[in-house]
Amino acid sequence: MRSPPAQVTLPSAGPAALLARLEFQREAAADGEALRFPLQLLGGHAAEDWLGGGGAEILPGGPGLQLRRSGDYLFGLLSVPAAQSVDMERAAFLAYGHLLRLLQERGYPHPLRIWNYFHEVTGGDGDDERYRRFCVGRHEAIAAPGFESRLPAATVIGTFVPGLQLGFLAGKRPGIPVENPRQVSAYHYPREYSPRAPSFARATLLDRLLLVSGTASVVGHATQHPYDAPAQLRETVDNIGALLAHARQQHFAEEPALRWQPRALRLYVRDAAQAAALQAQAEALLGGPLMVLHGEICRRDLEVEIEGVFEAISR
Repeated sequence: MRSPPAQVTLPSAGPAALLARLEFQREAAADGEALRFPLQLLGGHAAEDWLGGGGAEILPGGPGLQLRRSGDYLFGLLSVPAAQSVDMERAAFLAYGHLLRLLQERGYPHPLRIWNYFHEVTGGDGDDERYRRFCVGRHEAIAAPGFESRLPAATVIGTFVPGLQLGFLAGKRPGIPVENPRQVSAYHYPREYSPRAPSFARATLLDRLLLVSGTASVVGHATQHPYDAPAQLRETVDNIGALLAHARQQHFAEEPALRWQPRALRLYVRDAAQAAALQAQAEALLGGPLMVLHGEICRRDLEVEIEGVFEAISR
């Protein structure tokens, strides 16, 4: 029996209402209620419920687009068919261009959190690797003077079904990007990783809610513990701990008793056979509502990735 959905309540002046339910299944299909992503759920909580204030509603989106609105927030899922995502650079460029225009037109111009899921993320060699082509296409779509200071939190994970899916949360007001002192900012990665560096922040702060990007066993910009999933998970948790400490020091220094409460966590694992052991390890180290998903990490020597939402709580 699956655990009930994890719950994330976005900061809002009005009463909380369900903005979007996020579900995962390998063969994701459009649904009148939930936003479904094409990853297999291996354990933990069955879904995530994201709540906002101001009365939630389902908006007409059009082909390949599902939209949910509640007060200050817009949640959506943009799906690109397999035939249009073979050329990943072009697919990313067009999808991000579409997304940015959509957010402006709908009055939610600030991307806060983006999930990027696509097939064979590490397929191809050298600069032809699909992840590298994705990074180029995304960068070309969003690059503008000073854009690094406005980047959202993000995740990129490989799926086992064709196509490209962009899940997104946007707002009427911007969040605050937060970087990790233990890691080089992704947008400053050296050329060896891609012709264009990945374009995301390590986290986005919304009032007292911290949206943490997909985080892996990377210190500086180098992979630690190649191909060793348990060791990578420990290193990843250390990275998240450093990020939380930095966010607390930067933004909550006057609250010495503050702690970070996990509201929703996702653990992505490359090897499904290790899922149960890694789930137990992650739950022991992090606590909080955890969802375990089968997906490919964006470097071939990385076995796990963790993302999450944490709330600043005064003790």
